[in-house]
Amino acid sequence: MRNAPLLAATTVFLLSLPAAAAESNAETGRFDDRAVVGVRHSFYDGTSNDLLTGGLGKSGLQVAPPAYVDPLHPTSAELRTRAIYNNYRALVDISPNGGYGVLYGPNIDLSGADTLGQGKIAGDEYFAYADDGSGRQNVTMMVQIPSSFDPANACIVTAVSSGSRGVYGAIATAGEWGLKRGCTVAYSDKGTGNGTHDLQADTVNLIDGLRQDAVAAGTQSNFTADLSASELAAFDSATPNRFAFKHAHSQQNPERSWGRHTLLAVKFAFHVLNQQFAGHGHRRFTRANTLVIASSASNGAGAAIAAAEQDEDGLIDGVAVSEPQIQPRRVEGLLIQRGTNAPFAGGGKALYDYFTFANLFQPCAAQSTALTASPFLASINATRGANRCASLKAKGLLSSSSTGAQADEALAMLHNAGWEAESDLLHASHYGTSAVPGVTLTYANAYGQFSVADNLCGYSFGATTATTSIVCRFPADKELECQAGEADSARGNASNPAGLQGHNHRFRVFAGLRDDPFFNNVRGTRAAYEKAALALRDGAAPDRDSRSSRPDPDPRFARWTVAIREERWP
Repeated sequence: MRNAPLLAATTVFLLSLPAAAAESNAETGRFDDRAVVGVRHSFYDGTSNDLLTGGLGKSGLQVAPPAYVDPLHPTSAELRTRAIYNNYRALVDISPNGGYGVLYGPNIDLSGADTLGQGKIAGDEYFAYADDGSGRQNVTMMVQIPSSFDPANACIVTAVSSGSRGVYGAIATAGEWGLKRGCTVAYSDKGTGNGTHDLQADTVNLIDGLRQDAVAAGTQSNFTADLSASELAAFDSATPNRFAFKHAHSQQNPERSWGRHTLLAVKFAFHVLNQQFAGHGHRRFTRANTLVIASSASNGAGAAIAAAEQDEDGLIDGVAVSEPQIQPRRVEGLLIQRGTNAPFAGGGKALYDYFTFANLFQPCAAQSTALTASPFLASINATRGANRCASLKAKGLLSSSSTGAQADEALAMLHNAGWEAESDLLHASHYGTSAVPGVTLTYANAYGQFSVADNLCGYSFGATTATTSIVCRFPADKELECQAGEADSARGNASNPAGLQGHNHRFRVFAGLRDDPFFNNVRGTRAAYEKAALALRDGAAPDRDSRSSRPDPDPRFARWTVAIREERWP
């Protein structure tokens, strides 16, 4: 059903939610209208554009996306279509041999038959920020109400984004499932999203993806790094052309609030439904007459579980999740057995534990002859992989002598740490495409609530397509001269363990003796993780909390932030 004129795309901007206070009761969840900012409403007709495919349809999702009319100035509509395209393809196999268009996809109906054509779904879409009034949180929420929604059989399905994705991150999983069943879908980027601050240009993205000057954007920015003008200028001078990302650099550790933001998305969905259908003879939607299912995958699944645990208003009726990323407190006595494999007793670790361990051993393990069929094996330079093996051996973490034997031993170490043999062929691609190093760096920043200006362990995010030849020579003992094309040069004492920085701060040369010649991070992220785990076992509170009287982390937990500042990783 629908209560709006039949238009291809109608967009309405509402600056506040004046009726929200009337809904502030346990039937729809305690809802604070001050927590929701800048509601936007659009209707899509299911022909020229739609909720599920961004107007592309089943076939359009399989081919290259439409080009931007002006690549330097894409429109919000173009960015929406591209966001749906990228996020849909990111979580499902888009090939027919993988099942797309045959077993699943926009064209497949609820009985599994290919009857829905291009599978476009008409309906209404609402956007808003969830914020505490400061403009620093700005968690993106979205509610999609398909035209097939039946008020007499009301249902809400959550589709919280996986990974660090934007608000469309779960559209191909929980989103499609809910829309096809006529359910309202409540989305949230859970405070990670794709907030990107281009520090050199000082531009940020708004809720619709458009870029704007950070100062002009103000509190409408999806994310702006918390830096003064002088701090930003100093950082740009020392480390030019860098980016700050919301998940890593918001200094809010968004993971602690994933459950709360999922619940707020559900409450926002209740509010939108009651606003849209008010005055049309329909009953008011409440928890008593509306089925609510918390669902998603990966990080989004973890958010759904957290929401169910924190659901004091009793809004959620059930949870349906896949591969949830959760942080269990204790797993003593837990055994995991898959098929006829031997029971495994080392599971239940935190994500940061798994990834810091993989960050150490994957480059070496990928050199194993058992993994020669690995996709993207060439993404890990063989010499670098062999060097990693040698350095692990030098530090006593491996005992074998040859590179091949060390690689096999490193692979066994990963198995013993909980990485299953079924995922062996993915080690090379996960490390070589920077997934594992990127996750390690992002979560270290997030958990430690570091600013981008902290330049944690000397690492920051940047992008380039350029190549430059770097030529070095040693004119005298311990003296080094290096030239990086025409961009920068360095000259000085090569023995400095901190490296020699270029005059223009564009590169740094490490040529002196060091106990970690391949930047293995034996002491860094792993040591930081162990200190953090010890602090948490001691009962430390890990996060700053603006709602409490203690704005700083528990001193016991702060030990890990100190440790991670002092160390380095690859």
